[in-house]
Amino acid sequence: MLKSIRRKLQSITEYENENYEITIELLLRGELSKTELEFLMKNFGNLKFFEEQKAKLPLYLYTQIYKNLNYENVKAYESVFNYGDMGSTYYIILKGEVVVLLPKPQIQEDLFNHRLTVDQMRQRIENEKRKQFSDFNEFLTIAYSDFIKVRTLKAGDTFGELALITKSKRTATIICSVDCHFMTLQKNAFDRILYEHHNSIHKQQLAFFDNIPYLHGIPDQHLTQLMHQMIEIQPKLNSTIYKENEESHSVYFIMTGEVELSYQINNRQRIVISLMTKGAIFGENEILKGVKRSQKATCKSNETILMTLSAQQFLSTLENHNLTNDCSKKSELKAERHSKQILLRRKATESLLTCRPPTKTILNLDSEITRFHSTRQISLSNRLSNHPPITSTNCLIPIEIPHYIKLMPQYQRQTHSIFKLSNSNRLKNLLKTERSELTQLKGSSYYSTTSQQSPKHCVNIHVERLRKSRQR
Repeated sequence: MLKSIRRKLQSITEYENENYEITIELLLRGELSKTELEFLMKNFGNLKFFEEQKAKLPLYLYTQIYKNLNYENVKAYESVFNYGDMGSTYYIILKGEVVVLLPKPQIQEDLFNHRLTVDQMRQRIENEKRKQFSDFNEFLTIAYSDFIKVRTLKAGDTFGELALITKSKRTATIICSVDCHFMTLQKNAFDRILYEHHNSIHKQQLAFFDNIPYLHGIPDQHLTQLMHQMIEIQPKLNSTIYKENEESHSVYFIMTGEVELSYQINNRQRIVISLMTKGAIFGENEILKGVKRSQKATCKSNETILMTLSAQQFLSTLENHNLTNDCSKKSELKAERHSKQILLRRKATESLLTCRPPTKTILNLDSEITRFHSTRQISLSNRLSNHPPITSTNCLIPIEIPHYIKLMPQYQRQTHSIFKLSNSNRLKNLLKTERSELTQLKGSSYYSTTSQQSPKHCVNIHVERLRKSRQR
C-alpha cells in the first residue's frame, strides 16, 4: 500500500516537474502558438494571480498576459530587487517562496532626513553577507539587520506593481528563501494590460487611507510607502483580535466587515462600547499613550479584512509629518467618548440588576406552567364569587354596580348612555319617573327587593327603556 502511494506521489512530482520544464522552455522561447498558449492556461490558470485576472479582465486582455510572459530564475538567499532600485518588471511567483523586507522605522527616518544614504545601507549588507550562516532566518537577522520582515509570498502571489504604477523607486527588498522561478511582465506589457486596473485599485486605497483622520494630510508618495508596510489579516467570525492587558503592538484599519469593542465590568459582565465598520481605525489609543490594551476587539462579520501597521511604524510616521500632537488630541476625545459610554452603560446595567426580582431556578417547566394557570383560575373564581358579572338571568334585578364592572367593555356602552348625559336634571327626572312606577308594584317580588333602596345607589337596568327615553 505504501509503495503504491509513493509511486503515485513520485509520478505526480515527475509530471509537475515536466510541466515546469516545458513551461520554462516556452517562456524562454516566446511567440507561443495556440496549442502552447492553451497548455499554459490549462496548467497555470489555477494560480491565484491568473484566477483573479480572469474574473476581472476581458478575455482578449487575459490571453495577452500569457503571450507577454517572460521567465526569470533567482537562487536562494539572493535578492530579486533591493530598496531604492528603479522598477521595470512585474513578478508572478511560478514556484518557490520569497520574503518582503522593509527598512526599520529608525532607518527610514535617517533616510528621510538624509543622515543615511541607500548606498551606505547596501554596502553594510554586502559586508555582512560574506559571513557564514546556518539557516535562512540567521541570514536575515545578521545580513539585513536594518530591515524587518513584513510578509511571505508563495506560488501564485505577485509583487513589484507599486513602482510601475507610481513610476518611482522600489520601496522594499525581496529575498528568495529557496530557489525561485518567476513569470515576469515588462513595464511596456504591464502598462498596456494591467496598469489601468491596478492604478484604479491604488487610487481607491489612497483615498481610503487619506480619509482616516490620523493619516489625513500625508503626501501620496509617503502614504503609498506606508500602505506597503501594512499586513493584511482576515479574522474569522467571533474570533478575538486582541484582549485586555495585552501588549499594544499594532494599529488596525477596517477595510471590510465589522469589529466590536467591549469593556469588562466584572467577572461576569461585559459592556459593548462600539461596533465599527469599514473605514474605522482602532487600537491607536493605547499605542499613543504607551499602555496595554484596555478593551477587547472581536470580529463580528464573516468577511472582515483588516490592515495592520506596527506601533513603531505608526508613531514614526506621525513624527515625520508632525502629526503626533494633533493625533493625541483626537485620541483623547475618542477615549472620553468611550469612557462616557462605559459609565452610562454601567449605570444602566446596575439599575437593571437592582430592579430585577430574584430569579428562581425552574427545574420542571411543565409543572410551573400548570401551577401558574391553576393559581390564576383560583383568583378569577374568588373575584367572580364576590362580584358576579351581569348576565341575561339577572339583568332585570337592580344591583349595586361595583367599580370593576363599570370598567368592563361589555357594559361601557350602557354606562356611557346614562352618565354622559349633558343635562343632570334630565337624569333626575328619569329616576323619579322610574321610582313612581315602581311604587305601583307593591307586593311583587320586584318591588320587595328594591323599594327600600335609594335611587342614587340603585340603577334599574332596563336597556330598551333607557334607550327610548334618551332618544326623546
